[in-house]
Amino acid sequence: MRRLRPTDGTPAHKRTGGYHRTKVKTGNTKLHADLHEEMSLKLADLKAKARAHEDAEDDAVAASATSDAAEIALENVIRDIDGDLAKVDREDQTLNARATVFPEGYGKEIDPEGASQLKTLDALRDRIAKFSGHPLVSAMLTKFDAAHHAFKKAIEAEEAAEDAVEAAFQAELDARRAIREQLESAYGRLRDFYKARPALAETFFLKEGRRRAAKEPKG
Repeated sequence: MRRLRPTDGTPAHKRTGGYHRTKVKTGNTKLHADLHEEMSLKLADLKAKARAHEDAEDDAVAASATSDAAEIALENVIRDIDGDLAKVDREDQTLNARATVFPEGYGKEIDPEGASQLKTLDALRDRIAKFSGHPLVSAMLTKFDAAHHAFKKAIEAEEAAEDAVEAAFQAELDARRAIREQLESAYGRLRDFYKARPALAETFFLKEGRRRAAKEPKG
């Protein structure tokens, strides 16, 4: 009997389990019928868990794209704020607004990526708010708050999607383990059933190294 390893992927588990499920159906006893039903349930669960894992990965890709777009939108708002603060300074050079808000330039504010960028935004807003009495700055804060909120929500959604991928993969691993356990259980029960000729139990399982012969290339 081919014994699956925990490191074997879902296709190997489906193939080995599927072979056993079909082969054991050829038996004409209640034991064989029970084993067929048990493996059918395990395989259906593995397929469902594998699909859920794949769907979770697709959702995570989408969440990542949304997060990246929100980050770019936020960074564009920060660039616009830098330009608008220059206008404020031209109106009143004593304010020194641009240097106060971006003492090391706006590039320092947009260099961090992903969740790490969120950590800098509250302090940045506080510096912008020092000049909130100016009409132009008031409009800046409205844009900044909207972009900040959208980015924060996108990051939270991305992190939740990544957690969902991990949970779905663990569920798939658990379903694989159930296939392995079912194969071991079936092997022991069939050997007991064929106690006079225990080697017959082997015929209901995929053999180690069994592969379909490669086809000759055409032309």
